[in-house]
Amino acid sequence: MAGVLGKIHNFLVLDESDRTSNKDLVPMPVSRRKWGIYGFTSYWTLLCLCMSTWSGGSLLLLYDVGTDGGLTLLGMNGRQTIGCIVLANFFVSVVTIVNSVYGSEYHIGYSVFQRIIFGMRGSSFGVLIRAILSVVWFASQAWLGGLCVNVIISSWSETYMNLPNTFPESVPMTRQELIGFVIYMVINAPILMVKPEYFDHILAAGSFCMFFVGLGITIWAVVDNGGSNGPLLTAKVTASSTDLGWAWITNLNAWYSFIIAGISNQSDFSRFNKRPRSAYIGILIGVNVMGIIIPLMGIVTASALLEKYGESFWMPNDICMFWMQQNYNAKSRAAGFFAGLGLLISQLGVNCISNAISGGMDLASIFPRYINIRRGSLLIMILAWPTQPWLFYNTTSAFLTVMSSFTVFITPLIAMFVCDYFVIRKGVIKLSDCYIDASSSIYWYQGGINWKNVVCFLCGSAPGLPGLIHSANPNIPISTGIYRFFCGSFIFQFAVTFALYFIINTIFKPEIGEKDQIDYYHTYTEKELQYYNMIAADSDDVAARSDDSSRYLADPTDLSLRNGKMESDEKSAQNVVVL
Repeated sequence: MAGVLGKIHNFLVLDESDRTSNKDLVPMPVSRRKWGIYGFTSYWTLLCLCMSTWSGGSLLLLYDVGTDGGLTLLGMNGRQTIGCIVLANFFVSVVTIVNSVYGSEYHIGYSVFQRIIFGMRGSSFGVLIRAILSVVWFASQAWLGGLCVNVIISSWSETYMNLPNTFPESVPMTRQELIGFVIYMVINAPILMVKPEYFDHILAAGSFCMFFVGLGITIWAVVDNGGSNGPLLTAKVTASSTDLGWAWITNLNAWYSFIIAGISNQSDFSRFNKRPRSAYIGILIGVNVMGIIIPLMGIVTASALLEKYGESFWMPNDICMFWMQQNYNAKSRAAGFFAGLGLLISQLGVNCISNAISGGMDLASIFPRYINIRRGSLLIMILAWPTQPWLFYNTTSAFLTVMSSFTVFITPLIAMFVCDYFVIRKGVIKLSDCYIDASSSIYWYQGGINWKNVVCFLCGSAPGLPGLIHSANPNIPISTGIYRFFCGSFIFQFAVTFALYFIINTIFKPEIGEKDQIDYYHTYTEKELQYYNMIAADSDDVAARSDDSSRYLADPTDLSLRNGKMESDEKSAQNVVVL
C-alpha cells in the first residue's frame, strides 16, 4: 500500500518544485516573456468587450417606465453615463499601470508579491481572497457562456429553442440552461491547457469577435427603431445636484468594481512582457479606447429597443434569442449562430485569462509542489460547479451585488501594494528571499507572518463592511455617511489604507534589503542586466541550497565568491536604457 501511495505522490509532485516555488511561480525567464503591446492591448480589449461590460450600463442607468410609457430618470442619462465611464476608465488605467509595475520590473505575480506584504506564510491570506473571487467570477462568466451555447444550438434547432423544462419549480434553472452550461465547461477545459504566454492570439480573436457582434447588434437595433437611438441618451435629468454628484461617485465605483479582478490580476500577466512599456501602452489603449465602445453600444442598443418594444435588452444573448423567437427563418438563424459563436469565443477568452488562469496562479502559490497554473486553472473550473452560478441569475439572491462589492477587500490590498512598492521600498525587491521558507528571508517577519500589515488590511477593509452588509440586505439600516463612504470606496478606502500603511511602516520600518546582484532565474536580457548592474547566473550559482531548495535557485548568501567578477563587470558595463 505504501508503495502505491508513493507512486501516486511522485506522480502528483511537479518537476523543479519545492515548498515555495515551481516553474510558474519563479520570475519569468526570458524564454517565456512573449507578450508585447499586441498581447496587452488584446487582453484589456477583451476585458472591456465582454458581455459583463456590455450589460454594465444596466447598473449605471437607473430609470423607471410608467404605465403611460413615460420615462423617469433616477440618476444620470446615457450621455452622462458614458462620460462617467470615460473618467472611470482613465482612473482604472492609471491604477492598473501603477499596480503592475512590480510585475513588469521583477516578473513576479500577485501571489509572490503577497509574500513581501504579508510574509512567507501569511501570504496565503491575500491569495485566498483573490482565489475565492476567481472561483465565483469564473462560475458567473461560465453561466453566461452556457447561454451563448444555447443561442448557437437554438439556431440549429427550433425544437431545442423551445425545449420544455422538465425540472421542478424548486430548481432555479431550466433543462436548456443546464445543457448549455455543461457544453460550455467541456469546451472550456482544453483551452486551459494553453500556457499564458501563448494566450495573446486567443484574446485577440475574442476581442475581434465581440467587437463585430456588438457593432452588428447596435446597428440592427437603431435601424429597427427607425434610425433613432432612443430616449436614454438625452433624457432630462431630474435629480438634485447633490444626488447627481453622488450618482457620479457611485457609478465610478460600480464601473471600477466591474474590472477590479483585471486590476488586481495585472501583475500576473505584466510579468510576461517583452518590455515594461509594452504592458503600459497596451493598458492605456485597451482600457481608454475599447473600454468606451462596448458600453456605448450596450446603452444605445438598450435605448433603441426600449423605445421600439417598451423593454430594454441588456444582455446580447437575449437579443439573439429574441431575433429567432420573433421570426425563425434562415436570416435570423444565421444571425443568431454567428452572433452566438462570437459571444462564446469572447466568453471563453475572458473567463480563461481573467479568472481561471489567475486563480490557478493563486492555488499554485498555496500548493507549489503539486499545483501549477494548468492544474490550478482546471481546479478553479471544477469548483465552479459547487458555486451554483444558476442561483446568481435565476433567483432574487443578492449574491451578485455582494460580489460586485468585493472592492471592499481588493481596494485596500491594491493601496498597500502601491504604497509598499513605491513609497516604503522605493522599488527594491530581493527576489531570492521571496523563495526562502525560513527565518533567513527578509520577508519572514514574525513566524512567517507580517502581522502589522494584516492589521492594516483589516482596518482598511472595516469601514466598507457596513455598506457591503447593507447591499446584501437593504433591510439593515446604516447611516447616510457610512453608505456614501461605501459608494466611494474606490477613492476613500484607497486613501485611508494608503495613509495607514504609510504611517505603520514608517514607524515600524521593515527590512528592505538590496536587489539581487545575480540573475538567479535567467529573467533578464543582456541589456537589462547591464542596466540593473546584474550578472547572469552560472552553474555554481544554481547549486541547491538544501534538500528542499528549488533546483533553479542559487545560494543568495554566497555572493562573496563573485564579488571580484561583479566589480569588474560593473566597471565595464555601459549605461543602457531599457524600456
